Amino acid sequence: MKKGLSIAVLIGLSVAMLLGAGSPESGRKKFLPVKTETVGGIAITMVKDTNAKGRLIEAAQEMENRRVEASAQEQASVNDLPENTAEDAVINSYLADSVIIGDSIVLGYRNYCMKSGNEVLKGIKFLAAGSFSAHNALWPVSSESVHPLYQGEQRPVWESVAMMGAKNVFICFGLNDLNIDDDTSECYRQVIDNIVDAAPEVNIHIISMTYTLKDKGVGKLNNDNIRDYNSRLAQMAEENGWGFVDLAAPLADEEGNLKPEYCSDNFVHQTAKAYDVWTKTLHDYLGNFLAETEKSGK
Repeated sequence: MKKGLSIAVLIGLSVAMLLGAGSPESGRKKFLPVKTETVGGIAITMVKDTNAKGRLIEAAQEMENRRVEASAQEQASVNDLPENTAEDAVINSYLADSVIIGDSIVLGYRNYCMKSGNEVLKGIKFLAAGSFSAHNALWPVSSESVHPLYQGEQRPVWESVAMMGAKNVFICFGLNDLNIDDDTSECYRQVIDNIVDAAPEVNIHIISMTYTLKDKGVGKLNNDNIRDYNSRLAQMAEENGWGFVDLAAPLADEEGNLKPEYCSDNFVHQTAKAYDVWTKTLHDYLGNFLAETEKSGK
C-alpha cells in the first residue's frame, strides 16, 4: 500500500473514532462540514465541532511529520556518499572532475544522480545514451548516430571529453556490443585511444559490464559471455595502466546473475537500489585507487 493511501486510511479511521466515539449523545449528533483544509498535502473536511477539528488537525499533522521523517531517512540512505573525512573529501573532489561514458545502464545512473539530494553525485558529468556502444562510438556523427549530446550537439565522446575538461573518465560499454561482432575489445581500445589523444592528461577507468537477470540473456548477451568479456576488459586495463571497477560482482546473486531486487525490467536495466550499490562501489574503489596512487607517488 502506498504511503499516501496509508495516511489517508489512518486519517479516515481517526475521523470515524473522533466523530463516532464518546458519549451516546455524541453518537446521535450530526456534524455538517463547513470547509476543507490541507495539511501536508492531505485534504481534510472540517466540522463545526471545534474540539474534533483540533484533534483532526493534530492527527493529520502528526501523520505528515512521520511521513516527512520517513522520507528523509529513506533519501539519506539512498544517496549516502560519505564526506566526513579527509579521504572522503579527496574522493568527492575526484568525482567532481569525472565523466562517466556509457549506454542506457549509465543513463539510468545519470538520472539517479540528477534526482539525488547529494551535491557530489549531482556534480558528476555524463556522456550516456540509449544503445550507445564501443562500436557505434566510432561511427561518424550523422542523423542515424547515437552519440551523446554535449552542449546541445552530438559529438564523438573524445571531443566532448576534451571540451568539458574532465580529468577522469569512466567507461561502461558492452551490453550493446556482444551480439554485434567479436572485435568489441579492439573497439573499446580505439575509443580510449581517441580519448587519450584528445585529452592526454585524463585518467582512464573501465567499468565492468553488469549481468542480466537469470536466464534472460539473448544470443551472445548472456552471463557466461559477460563474465568472459569482463575478464578481458580487466586484463586490458591492467596491461595499459587503466583502472578497472568491478560492478558485476556486487550486483550479482550467488549464481552470478543480476539480483532480482536490482533489476527494473526483467532483463538488464537497474533499480535505484542497484545504483545505491554503484555509488558505494565507486566510493570504495576510489578510496583504494587514490591510496595506491599516493603510495606509488604517481
